[in-house]
Amino acid sequence: MSISIKNGMGFRNGAAMPFVKSPNHGGALKPRFIVIHDTASGLKDDGDISWLTNPAAKVSAHVVVSRQGKITQLVPFNVVAWHAGHSQWKGLKFMNSYAVGIEIDNPGKLQKVSEGVYKNEICTIDTNKNPSLKVEYAKTTAHGAGYWLHYSPEQIAAVTDLCAALAETFKIEDIITHWMISPGRKIDTNPLDQLKTSALPYHPVGLLSTPEEGERHDTDEAGEEHVALDPQSDVRDESQTAPGKLKAFIKSKFTAVSGLFGGLSITSFLGVLQDWKVIVALGTFILIGLALWIWMEKK
Repeated sequence: MSISIKNGMGFRNGAAMPFVKSPNHGGALKPRFIVIHDTASGLKDDGDISWLTNPAAKVSAHVVVSRQGKITQLVPFNVVAWHAGHSQWKGLKFMNSYAVGIEIDNPGKLQKVSEGVYKNEICTIDTNKNPSLKVEYAKTTAHGAGYWLHYSPEQIAAVTDLCAALAETFKIEDIITHWMISPGRKIDTNPLDQLKTSALPYHPVGLLSTPEEGERHDTDEAGEEHVALDPQSDVRDESQTAPGKLKAFIKSKFTAVSGLFGGLSITSFLGVLQDWKVIVALGTFILIGLALWIWMEKK
């Protein structure tokens, strides 16, 4: 499937990609890198698109790639999107100013609940009900141990074609992932190597790898070490309890703040801090957030 870029906008087979404009963006961008992310969400892209185009979120990406391989563009490729947050690569900091951000619809790290059933605080994946979904166990230094949902073949094809078009249009130096530019803070994309082994090596740029990436890779049936839920949460869905919902809410707000700072210049940030009301509000928010976080961790 042919993809091309014209004036910052994507086209597939000559037709414009679906475009949902996000207000969360910066100024002009001359991309040097491509950063690939997981959405850490459910299996439908509508929620991701809604969040990334919400002014209150203060985060965005250039595109979202659905399980079906649909690419929805949110920000022109020659405009800064707020996807990287605190990050660095090759001596450069805050990669929003240097990179195109691609979000692949994927739930991120999962825990095994029972045979064929996996979950995290976002969603539940049941491979018994949907055998087309494949979940695999993997453990790396960067990601830790966990279960991960395979990207769909349609997603692999879409991301590969898009990266090829971007590299042809711009002087792309590296294709990298969020965990590579924010080590210790982020673990996306997943460690299953699908993009690296199935698609991007055939591209002249390729997905860059690092020495810390892999320790061990096993399928779910290969006698992997057990990655269990907390003892009291093996049966109940912790994300549906009040502390779980509150924890997810706070996490989303801190993600939004991270995206906001990723798009701010030092000058504009200092300008905001000149307002004493902003300082008081920010301090109060941080104290309340820390207190709630400590309380929830004790639960």
